[in-house]
Amino acid sequence: MRFIRGASSKSLGVSPIIATLLLIAIAVVAAVILYAFVSGLVTGFTKGGPSTLVTGNGEMAVPGSTDMAGVLTVNIRNGGSQSISDISAVCTDPPFSTVNCGGLIFDYNGNPIATSGAPTTLLPVNQLGTGVAGVTASSLPGFTAGTSYQVELYVTFVGGSTQIILISVPSTS
Repeated sequence: MRFIRGASSKSLGVSPIIATLLLIAIAVVAAVILYAFVSGLVTGFTKGGPSTLVTGNGEMAVPGSTDMAGVLTVNIRNGGSQSISDISAVCTDPPFSTVNCGGLIFDYNGNPIATSGAPTTLLPVNQLGTGVAGVTASSLPGFTAGTSYQVELYVTFVGGSTQIILISVPSTS
């Protein structure tokens, strides 16, 4: 038996077999955690999670080329998986004089959809709701035909989840 000076007869490291088993165990645990995370997200999106298929569009009629008043029309289509229980609109883009878009109230088949929590009609899946309101400008020159204005829709679903939809509303004369 040959001895090397300074070397110990006992090895202090982990054997290659145990190291390999530890690496396999760590990989299996990581795969299980990743699978649980991904399958939980997929289930949440397909079974009652917030809908990302709600879309909106609109237009604003401005008498003449510029005016202090206009008529705002906004449409919302519920292409999601849950009925909509509440819709509120916010007009923060100047020159709107109020943030509630002139009291924009949406309806479905002639019945109002809940606005600010008032118990009314639900907007079912795959249906269209429409809101029309007269709006005023807060300062001159007012609304200008050919300009787009921002409207935010805050949508609440029957399950309690919410979605914010940003709409660029073009104006026409």
